[in-house]
Amino acid sequence: MSLSSLLSIASSAMSAQQLAIDTAGHNVANASTPGFSRQQLILTPQVPLETPIGQLGRGVTAAGITRVRDQYLDASYRQENGDLGSYTTSQSILTEMQSFFGEPSDTGLAAGIDSFFSAWGDLANNPSDPSVRAAAQQAGASLAQQFRDAARRLTQAGADVNAQIQGSLTDINQTAQQIAALNVQIRASSAGGRGAPDIMDQRDSLVDHLSGLVGVRVIQHSDGTIGVTAGDALLVDGGQAATLEARNLSGGGVAVGVVGAQGTINLQSGSLGALVDLSQNALPTVQAQLDGLAAGLVKEVNQLHQAGKTLNGSTGVSFFDPSGTTAATIGLSAAVQSSTDNIAAGQTGGAGDNTTALAIAQLRTTGLASFGGNTIGEQYQALVGNIGVQLQNATQRQTAQQAVVSQVDSQRKSVSGVSIDEEMTNVIASQNAYAAAAKLVSVADEMMQSVLAMVN
Repeated sequence: MSLSSLLSIASSAMSAQQLAIDTAGHNVANASTPGFSRQQLILTPQVPLETPIGQLGRGVTAAGITRVRDQYLDASYRQENGDLGSYTTSQSILTEMQSFFGEPSDTGLAAGIDSFFSAWGDLANNPSDPSVRAAAQQAGASLAQQFRDAARRLTQAGADVNAQIQGSLTDINQTAQQIAALNVQIRASSAGGRGAPDIMDQRDSLVDHLSGLVGVRVIQHSDGTIGVTAGDALLVDGGQAATLEARNLSGGGVAVGVVGAQGTINLQSGSLGALVDLSQNALPTVQAQLDGLAAGLVKEVNQLHQAGKTLNGSTGVSFFDPSGTTAATIGLSAAVQSSTDNIAAGQTGGAGDNTTALAIAQLRTTGLASFGGNTIGEQYQALVGNIGVQLQNATQRQTAQQAVVSQVDSQRKSVSGVSIDEEMTNVIASQNAYAAAAKLVSVADEMMQSVLAMVN
């Protein structure tokens, strides 16, 4: 081996160890940077020199810089994070829905129903007392207002869910565009076998964020780019990104589709999946149950009230407006609003006749056909209880899922995170190797001086 070969070997070693120290320094500098993956310098022997006595080494070369990353743990984290986003969003919306009814409390709809039938009980005891009649009128008006308030809050909740869907779609579409743009940079940077670990970290952080919104699966491509599926749709493919949009369904609720494509996406997880499910199922179901409760109340009370006589002897008078058969439209009839004399307390209209008032008061504890044999109180409790069960289930799942996500994330960081102690050990090893290579340069120089002295 010539002295020039020895200098070349020493030079390659010094250059390689300098790169190793630079890589370790980059790791240390980003030890606390969110989403950063520990990087490694890949060193390989240079192509050896063929000689009559065999191959002679020619030093070392830096083959590239790679990230320390576990794709299996990444996929596991994103799947679990999608479920966490779904449960967290469901819990938040269901908590808001439960608050609409203010239960249990003295001001909730259950208390309003009790107050309404108690007022009819008082009217049965004093059917001709003007103040008691006024109390029955006010109890009916207050109960109707509580129904309307609950319906308004549910409508607002639906609008809020739709607004959150639009906000999520904007976030998803922007993130998808950013991932596609980074894919283009990575493809260009990776040409010729070069790596782009920092850009890949940026891209993976965006994918992690996306997983909480819509639930994703990543497809690795040979050129370093990735594809990202959301539900059963391809959201990102290399440098191309699809755009998602909200679509109103004829039966109520909102679905999500790809702009320019037919059909809707089957969203399996993520906060967007939960929002879409709530808009299609939970909110319409609660609204229908509340409307059914209002319609049944109007029907059952009016049926008894119309059979009675008012103080002026009229029959067929409705207590509630018969056209207001939803929670949003329930209200007193025009006749009852105009005068308490139009409240029918009995069948004859006599001053002491309380048969109608007593029958209406007994509706509180009577199983009614409008509610499948349940009392109105039982029907209402079933509505509120259903929300409570869903909320409890979402809360339990969210708590358990948070622990799972934290555990998987810790496993990821144990693989890709930076250990300061380990990096310092690597620095010391590279320093020693660099010093040894520098010593080779000194040895080669001394040998060269000896040769020149011999020539002279």
